[in-house]
Amino acid sequence: MTAPLIIRAEAIPVSLPLARPVLMGGGQRFTHSESLVVRLETDSGLVGWGEASAAPTMTGETLPGMKLVVDRVLLPMLDHAPVLERATMERRLQRAIPGNSAAKCAVNVALYDLLGRHYRVPVHALLGGLARTRLPVMHLLANATVEEDLDEAVRKQAEGIRLFKVKAGVKPVADEIAMLSALRERLGPEAMLCADANTGMGLDDACDYARAAAGAGLLFFEQPLPDHDLDGMIKVAQAGGAPTCADESAHDIDHIIAWHRAGAIAGVNLKTIKLGGIAGLMRAAIVSGQLGLKINLACKAGESSLGTAALVHLGYTVPNLDWGITPSSQYLAEDIVRAPIRPVDGTIPAPTGNGLGVEVDEGAVDRFRTAA
Repeated sequence: MTAPLIIRAEAIPVSLPLARPVLMGGGQRFTHSESLVVRLETDSGLVGWGEASAAPTMTGETLPGMKLVVDRVLLPMLDHAPVLERATMERRLQRAIPGNSAAKCAVNVALYDLLGRHYRVPVHALLGGLARTRLPVMHLLANATVEEDLDEAVRKQAEGIRLFKVKAGVKPVADEIAMLSALRERLGPEAMLCADANTGMGLDDACDYARAAAGAGLLFFEQPLPDHDLDGMIKVAQAGGAPTCADESAHDIDHIIAWHRAGAIAGVNLKTIKLGGIAGLMRAAIVSGQLGLKINLACKAGESSLGTAALVHLGYTVPNLDWGITPSSQYLAEDIVRAPIRPVDGTIPAPTGNGLGVEVDEGAVDRFRTAA
């Protein structure tokens, strides 16, 4: 049997509307999520899809830049490439250009989807099979007011969510500290709470917040300071109160190792866009586990169910997943797949379909297509 060859490839920039604005650390406010969608088609008629969100403050890439790299550098390398040689293509793509991890991610995810569809197995089977039977989902609280966050947390707890992430570095630090106590009182001891400042805090506020977190039993405190501030993160870690977690500073495996050795972090947030896709995230998860770091897997806010599906397959297969998974397709007003992925009773079931297990609505992709 002749192996299928990739004969068509397209990179499609999309802008997806959020169900409501999301406030991030540092006061950033988002109403749309920009992503690059990659479509690969073989001579046998199979189609594989991938996605990577544009996150300039995290990977340094803009949507126009991602499309340019994918169009001019990465996709030409796949012309008439055999689908079964995914590992060989992976090495060539990763070495083709320095950095550009999100651009590489979109292509990498599409290759995995295509390979799973060829073999008629889910992507998690390509990664070694299921390592767990349940995937604890973390819900993001990022409203304009404390009361809105509290009300939303209570509703989501009633739906089975037990993990909550609060966006810090948005409101005055005294208000955010008070919110932790209010959340703990409102949700009770069984809820697991964490906080993420997305580099939006100063050192003094971050240390104050970390110390106050002890009373709320915070699971972890994520990236309060700029991604280059290793000395500051060491001081936050030494302030006590909550284990520190790297996100924007976890650019790659070398950075994860360095920050761990310095005593700056107890865990790490792993994203496909930071690590070049599915294969890179799996490697980082294995190394992080060997270092004894806790792990959270996350989408960038507003990825579609394509990006969420890739993360779910990884969530079911990485060796350890101490801090759950943070999908983001549930925050979209509209998705680009026919059956969007949503948490059910605090988890997302293991996908059973071929490849990523989601069917893309090409009409929706065209509708949300944007100029890069």
